[in-house]
Amino acid sequence: MKGNLTKFLRLFFMAGAVIYTSACTEDNVEPAEEATGPDARIYNVAYASGSGNSSATIVQGLTDLSTGTISYNGFGFEVPSTRTARIFASEDGSTLFSLDYGGGSVYKFDAKGGQEYNKVEETNVQYAIGTTHPRWTKISEDYALLHNVETERINDDAGNYVKTVSRARLVSINLKNLELGKIEEFEIPVNEEDAAAGYFVFRIDAPIVVGNKAYYGMAKRVYNPDTDQNSTAEYSSVETLVVDYPNLTNPRLISTKVNGAKGATNGYRTPVSHVDEKGDIYQIISVPDNTFDTYILKIKDGAYDDSFSFNLSELLGEETTANGWFYVGNGIGYVPYANTDLGGTGDPVWSVARVDLYNNTAVKLNLPDNLWLQQYQNSVVIDGKFHMAITPVGGEGNIYIFDPESASPDGFTKGASLKAGADSYFIGIY
Repeated sequence: MKGNLTKFLRLFFMAGAVIYTSACTEDNVEPAEEATGPDARIYNVAYASGSGNSSATIVQGLTDLSTGTISYNGFGFEVPSTRTARIFASEDGSTLFSLDYGGGSVYKFDAKGGQEYNKVEETNVQYAIGTTHPRWTKISEDYALLHNVETERINDDAGNYVKTVSRARLVSINLKNLELGKIEEFEIPVNEEDAAAGYFVFRIDAPIVVGNKAYYGMAKRVYNPDTDQNSTAEYSSVETLVVDYPNLTNPRLISTKVNGAKGATNGYRTPVSHVDEKGDIYQIISVPDNTFDTYILKIKDGAYDDSFSFNLSELLGEETTANGWFYVGNGIGYVPYANTDLGGTGDPVWSVARVDLYNNTAVKLNLPDNLWLQQYQNSVVIDGKFHMAITPVGGEGNIYIFDPESASPDGFTKGASLKAGADSYFIGIY
């Protein structure tokens, strides 16, 4: 799917390279001074160069997203990475955390504004998690969770394939000092229906902690011994892995088929689950292109609430798929999604919908065409307004400032201008 994007870029945009040096150009917006005072907030705007499996991540810190122009031409701090960097930030933006996906190290940086990021901690997590390619999620200001799945094919005495067993390894990490805490490993439970079909879990991700439980999204595959190939499972339900927290033990599954909902719950890089003001979890599911409807589901008191389902595809009148979503408050959120009537997730067929979970409404926002939000990762709320960095593929865009109180397709204003290069794109604000 990502290959489709590369072809698109080659056909429609002039080739160009973004060169990263320490020199500032006239196009850059920098904080005039290092942010200080109790209300100070640095907004780390992140940019990726390369839409393939390996990409560079470049960040810069700003104190005002409403005016000026943000460009990475000759400016920005490239976060160390072997393959890609998976980043999070503290609530005030003064600290940036990064997992070197492919290198197995976690970094902690002081964000001083502009392109000044000073490394203060580094630790290698490979020995604990068992791979240089784990995934991770910041779950609070103090902790993050690393997670990985290893699979093993089981054969009988005659060498015939029987099943695939999935084992999860979970590791907690203290963000204050990057010290590793609990390390737990277990076999992931399988329901009877999946066991009979030969399905297995190959990935878990996007955990959220509520009370004394951690909820992990899951993605499944099926192995064909005749072709020696794995393929995506044909989901018949929605499932989430639950463990006790902070012990990371006692694994079990919760599931639902409410209104025919089915799909994966691990997302990609966008957050999947959020907790509302009542303490309930709202979780979006991901579906293969042009297959099932996209639902947001509710988890209450440790189980799916089958009295609630939110069908995004039906409300928008489009075939949709999504990797995650953002919650603002009072049941209002924003969902980056691909219109799979027009193409696949690797194509520039993305948009953003405002959703009202409490009133069961969804509105497609009047954003530019040719958006690709497959790898969009984070956004922020500033003074009650939701901010996203949005640019058409290879083109110029803006910081979009959405008003959660407005249900209009035009319920936004434009902030700072954004400039992106060929095969480069903005991935979030932290």
